[in-house]
Amino acid sequence: MRVGISTASFYNHYMIEDMPAVYRDWGVRYAEYFLNSLCEYEPDFIELLARRTEENGVTVCSVHPMSSMFESQLFSLHPRQKQDAFRIYEKVLQAGKRLGAHRYCMHGASHLSGAAKNLEIFRVAPVFDELCCMAEAYDIRLTLENVSWCFCREPEFALRLLDAMHSDGLHFTLDVKQAVRSGVDPFSFVDAIGERIDAVHCCDCRMEDGKMQYLLPPYGGFDFKGLIDKLRAKGFDGDVLLEVYSDMYGSLDELRDSFYAFEKSLS
Repeated sequence: MRVGISTASFYNHYMIEDMPAVYRDWGVRYAEYFLNSLCEYEPDFIELLARRTEENGVTVCSVHPMSSMFESQLFSLHPRQKQDAFRIYEKVLQAGKRLGAHRYCMHGASHLSGAAKNLEIFRVAPVFDELCCMAEAYDIRLTLENVSWCFCREPEFALRLLDAMHSDGLHFTLDVKQAVRSGVDPFSFVDAIGERIDAVHCCDCRMEDGKMQYLLPPYGGFDFKGLIDKLRAKGFDGDVLLEVYSDMYGSLDELRDSFYAFEKSLS
C-alpha cells in the first residue's frame, strides 16, 4: 500500500508542473496528477512534467483528467462528439504512460437530476469494454470513481455494470467524501466491490443539518484505518491518496501537517 497526495489538493496554489518540487520538499513520494485543462494533455507539456517528476523522485500513481471537459461525451450517441472524446481520452492515456502512471481515474458521465439520457447499463457497458481495452494497451488500469453527480454513485450501479461488461478490466477508485455526499456509507462499497477497488481518495467529512462539513484527515471522525483494514482483508494493495479541496485549509503548512498525521494514522 502506498500513501500519497493528489495534486487536486493544491488547486490554484501551484501549477501542476511546479508540484514535483513541492512533493520532494515535503518528502511525499507518491502522487495522483490531476490534469486541469486540455493544454496539459499535450505531448510537449507532458514531457516537461515527466522530466520534472523524474528529477524530483516522484512516483505517479494515477492520472485524473478534468472529467467535465469530455468524459460525458465518451457515452454520447452523436458520433462526432464520441470520436472527439475518445481522441482526448487516448491523449490522457498517452500522458499517463509517459508519466509512469498505472491508473486512469474516471468520473464518467454526469447524471444531473432530470438531465441525463441514454445512460442505461446496456448502453454504457460496451463503451466501458472499449475504454478498458484502450487503457490496457497503454498498461493502464481504468478505475471508475464514485461521484455524487455522476452515474456511479452507489455500489449497486457498479455491480450491475460489472455484470453487463464482457471485459474484466474495470476497477474502482473509492472516494470517501463523494460516498457521504451521495448518502452512501463508504464501507458499503467495500462490501460490494472491495476486490475491485484499486485506490481510495481520502477527505474527512460528515453531514450536519443537511450540509456537508469537510475536514482535513485525520482530524475528523471518519475511520480511515478501519476502511483500509477492511479493504486489505479483501486483498487491497493499492494507493491511498489524500484528496481535499483547496479551500479547506488556511495555509499549506496545515495541509502538509495533515498529510503527515494522516499517513501516521494508517500505520
